[in-house]
Amino acid sequence: MKKALVVVAVLLALAAAAIFWAYHSLDVIVKMALEHYGPDVLGTSVKVGEVRLSAETGAGSVKALEIGTPRGFGAPRTARFGEVRLAVDPSTITDSVIVVREIAVEAPLITFERAKGGSNLDAIQKNIEAYVASSGGASDAKPDGAKTVRRFIVERLTIRGAKVTMTNPALKGHGLTFDLPDIELRDLGKREKGLRASEVAKVVASTLVSRIAQKVLTNFDLLRKGGAEGAVDAIKGLLKK
Repeated sequence: MKKALVVVAVLLALAAAAIFWAYHSLDVIVKMALEHYGPDVLGTSVKVGEVRLSAETGAGSVKALEIGTPRGFGAPRTARFGEVRLAVDPSTITDSVIVVREIAVEAPLITFERAKGGSNLDAIQKNIEAYVASSGGASDAKPDGAKTVRRFIVERLTIRGAKVTMTNPALKGHGLTFDLPDIELRDLGKREKGLRASEVAKVVASTLVSRIAQKVLTNFDLLRKGGAEGAVDAIKGLLKK
């Protein structure tokens, strides 16, 4: 009987230690989740340099985040983020619906590569949509494979100082670079009482593709008005399928 009690006590101690480690090592867990589940959602590699997230304050950051290139494209990467700042409501970290006060993306470098059949961003967007459709109600970040749904409400998401390089496979990542107007999204998932991580990614990807398309059309108009027909032809060449 005493041996059984000792075994139970040891197991309880180990369980308590595991819970303590998980709660106070959110940075490690988030980094692992991004690199493990990110490729499934985006259809391309995801690399993370460093994650810092405090369970006590909810403040944190993701540094050196890099999204690779989908199959069929030649650019070295689709996007590189120097730093993404996070502010999470710490009281919701262990809840089924996590409230993210803010996600601030500063000065990302985005490659918009046009190839036969579409762009790299289109490919990633389609991968996200396919993942959302196939995963149903399952969580995007549940290492043990359980079906517990983990959802997010993002009160404010900003992308500032982004630079976009338009290219095609023949140029191997080189091309025309332009600034993208700042993007601000509010209350993502509030109406739905929470969105899965992949659903949030779907909204952001769709917004990026739309804003880039708008900027390209604006460049067409400005170049035509300025009489720069050669530059217009160059952009059209980048957009050809």
